[in-house]
Amino acid sequence: MQESTLKVGELAARVGVGVQALHYYERLGLLPKPGRSASNYRLYPADALRRVQFIKKAQAWGFTLEEIRDILGLRDRGCAPCRCIADVGKKHLQELDARIAALQEFRRELAVVVPRWEKETSRQRKCAGEFCDLIERLPENHPAQSIPKRTSKRNP
Repeated sequence: MQESTLKVGELAARVGVGVQALHYYERLGLLPKPGRSASNYRLYPADALRRVQFIKKAQAWGFTLEEIRDILGLRDRGCAPCRCIADVGKKHLQELDARIAALQEFRRELAVVVPRWEKETSRQRKCAGEFCDLIERLPENHPAQSIPKRTSKRNP
């Protein structure tokens, strides 16, 4: 093995991810297909280390693997991805604001219901519902249903 390459296990250990994560990144196009040794071991170039560190940091900041693939694709084509990152960051902020507003509304509704439940269950009681009448009596439409989900898939 050349000094400037890393086997898959070495790369995984150095960046703190599993070998299967690296294989997954390859399948998604986040990591270029590595070369192979005479024994058919994957041999990653040394710069794969920084690339995987970038992927993990971007994930920690809420970027999806799909978004990261797009960002890396821009870089690989010689384009500066910073404007794209700023745009995605702005979209994430808007999504978070919508989720926070919906969660605050859900909290207000739950703060009304929970004391009633506590009062009703402070003594021994027989549940009148098929499963639990405390939930079965709740209205069908509730604030938790309005909590927006992420528009892009998230991956660990």
